[in-house]
Amino acid sequence: MSPLLPLRVYRGAAAVLALLSLGTALLVAGLPRGFELAYDDALHLVVDDASANQTDLAIRLMPRMHSQDLARESDFRGRDAQWRAIIPPSLAPVLDSSPGNDSHYSAKTVGTPVAGRIGSDPVPLQFVDLGWVSGADRRIRYVEGTPPGPPQTVASVPGHPDLVDVPRFDIALAKRASTMMRIPVGTTLILGNSHPSLARVTALFEPVVPTDRYWDHNLDAVQVTVRRVAGSDVEEHHITALVDISSVERLSSSDRDLRYNWIIGLSPSALNARNAPELITGADEYEQAIRGLVGRSINSYAQVAGFAPFQLDTGLRELLRDYLRRLATAQTLMFLVMGGLLVVAAGVMALSVQLLTERMGTSLSLMRARGASLGQVVRTAAGTVALATFPAIIAGYGLSYLLPGPVTPIVHLGPLLIGSFAVGFAAVRVALAHRTPLRERREDIVARRRSPRRTMLELLIVVLALVGAYLLRTRGLTTELDALGADPFLMLVPAALTLAAALLTLRCYPYPLRAVVWLAARARPAVPFVGLTLAARARSVTALPVVILLPALAVSVYGAVVGGTLDTTQRLAAWRSSGADARVESAAELPAKVIEQVRRTPGVRAVVPADKGMAQIGFGGRTATVVAVDLDAYREIVTDSPLTVPHLDDDGAGGAGAPIPALVSPDLANLSTFEIGWHVRMKIVKKGVITGGLPGISFAERNVIIVPYDASKRAGARTYTNMLLLGADKPGGGGIDATALLNTTGNVPEIFVETLERALDHVTKTPLTGTIKTSFLVVTIAMAVYALLTVIIALVVGATERTRALSYLRTLGLSERQAANLTVLEIAPLILITACAGLVLGLALPSALGPGIDLRAYAGAIAIGEYHLDPTTPILLAAGLAAVALAGAFVHAVSGRRRSLGSILRVGD
Repeated sequence: MSPLLPLRVYRGAAAVLALLSLGTALLVAGLPRGFELAYDDALHLVVDDASANQTDLAIRLMPRMHSQDLARESDFRGRDAQWRAIIPPSLAPVLDSSPGNDSHYSAKTVGTPVAGRIGSDPVPLQFVDLGWVSGADRRIRYVEGTPPGPPQTVASVPGHPDLVDVPRFDIALAKRASTMMRIPVGTTLILGNSHPSLARVTALFEPVVPTDRYWDHNLDAVQVTVRRVAGSDVEEHHITALVDISSVERLSSSDRDLRYNWIIGLSPSALNARNAPELITGADEYEQAIRGLVGRSINSYAQVAGFAPFQLDTGLRELLRDYLRRLATAQTLMFLVMGGLLVVAAGVMALSVQLLTERMGTSLSLMRARGASLGQVVRTAAGTVALATFPAIIAGYGLSYLLPGPVTPIVHLGPLLIGSFAVGFAAVRVALAHRTPLRERREDIVARRRSPRRTMLELLIVVLALVGAYLLRTRGLTTELDALGADPFLMLVPAALTLAAALLTLRCYPYPLRAVVWLAARARPAVPFVGLTLAARARSVTALPVVILLPALAVSVYGAVVGGTLDTTQRLAAWRSSGADARVESAAELPAKVIEQVRRTPGVRAVVPADKGMAQIGFGGRTATVVAVDLDAYREIVTDSPLTVPHLDDDGAGGAGAPIPALVSPDLANLSTFEIGWHVRMKIVKKGVITGGLPGISFAERNVIIVPYDASKRAGARTYTNMLLLGADKPGGGGIDATALLNTTGNVPEIFVETLERALDHVTKTPLTGTIKTSFLVVTIAMAVYALLTVIIALVVGATERTRALSYLRTLGLSERQAANLTVLEIAPLILITACAGLVLGLALPSALGPGIDLRAYAGAIAIGEYHLDPTTPILLAAGLAAVALAGAFVHAVSGRRRSLGSILRVGD
């Protein structure tokens, strides 16, 4: 028999299978593309936030011998060609070859002091280094003077008889550096205390594009670096001046601390989640290749003595490793989502295949009875299923290309596996059902013996799931071998646990149901007993709804628990970051005018002033962070927040010189009474110990002292304010506009402004956080649809036996309403028991997986020790899924009311 004939005859069942195949193929091929796109967007966000110093490859050399000095641009170009020739294949595709990329090479001196000025008074603690950077002439704009020329030799310098035959370099300074360091055009500097040289400023410049990644490697040339001298309040100013290429020949490693740099730029857009592990390995291989190339060039003892190793300097590996740690957690959650979805989709497909093959059952039995071989029967059934599924799968696969995202192997393999599963399931099922001709039996009367092989397989799945959960709790997602990355076995554990729970529910399902049937048999109404008896005598089709519904509900409940925990922890992290609805902080004292303007800012309900600074403990070198704040007033403005404000026992009594009560960190708990030197010397008496610091105000957990706000005034000085803690009018936190607050404070970098909303955005908008929440939502909706289809298809599969039973019961007086109730009762135990099992599994999954899934990267770096198990949402999900399934059963039952009693009797004959 041709497979086309059953396809035409049973076109209704074939159409259902085709639609399911279309939707499943679209999900299986489309969701991974969406996930990968989110992974790539997260990586690009990380890379865009990082500077080029972290992402590009930099080869650096500090020459130790005169023979290692480079004099011409061709020398740098030749070395650059050497470095590029040994780049590993894994790094080659991400090299930036676009016009104007930030690849370049440079020669710079380091730490060159300005010993004096010719014709003007010297300015102390200034350092001007000389540097040549390839391509700088195309990226700068001269705003004053003329470009630097070649160096010259000055025979003598008036006023400096010790300077004889010294080189003089022409240099160009950044305009901002010239203003800040008071070095105008025409100034001649004396550089270096030993082997001095002269530097004449001939030009001032500005970067054409200040945000060009090229300047990330050369910030020392456009920005003044300010460094505080240790143990004092004075500051050093460092800048690198640009010189002409002809000056490089006069820069000697014997006279100056010299550095050579070769920058190989990488294209941020070429980095993605799939090549990130290869890039880490490639950077390690490149480092080894550079060392090997240099080692092979040593041919004499003198070269060994003056060996100067080339070093690969890049933050790419650390950047990608941190990203991959985040990605491992996200991928595990996506595996859970996709694993549950695939199990549910495969189960629904199997139900639909079963529906079609049962419709073909009579025809196939007739073929077998007329002498057709088992192979011919199997080929007919498998061919019919293939004709129904594969065109639809191809269409779904094609539609997936309308969705954005990169194409990965799973996009091609997923739909193919779905189609192969459907055809294989049909072939195996038909082969088992038609091994011998006219092999028919009543499965609701004759129980099938359980196969030992099947029992051992199910037992193996349960054991592997439990072992995987144990390993996930103890080892986490990353194995001890960092090179291997995340263990695929452990990443599949969540899906294995759901499947194991479904198998256990399937095995234990009949026992509570038999007890309910025993109770229903003693009741007066007959409908409950008959409906529950039909449920207890259900055929093997019962297994598929359990395998489908339980993972669907478990994944949905787990997603609700994870989402709720993330929301709670993210809000806690935001409160800990802001310390209040808003915080204004400055290193210097805030002017009274600014404080008054902040009070009048829209949305501000209360203002609590505070003072924070470093103080000396006793007369030694030990220091501590001191915070002066009214804890009672602070506690009032954060009443509705998750923050806990400690209590300080302070009655305010005592005159001048009386000890000031304080809370101290545990490391200072041994000090009962001591003195500190802050704005004024004050005597402190310990009144309690505070652990964990004071989030939002003092992030330090050691060497912390909390005193009343007026502590300085009690000690004989006055109160100081460099921090304002703001309470908002909006209940529950937030409501203060950050932009308005910035404008109020003058929008100057010296004053830091943080609001709860900005802190929360910073936490919630971390890479991959939105992907996780959106994925759980989308999959929950998809699984609800699959659950509804599962119930309807399961009822249609058993419609023949149900109609036979109803045909006899209708002749005995069963009404249409009772028949509908009987149908609902037949499926209700399965749905309710599976819903309860799925709810329990979903609530248990967070504890089962435990610390193996580290969500700190998505929760503001706060470790999630325990999940917040709010049962409201999970119970509503379980009830909703059960209601949807029961509604499907009711609709199926009601749809059969229009059939006349005569038609029912004819079907039952």
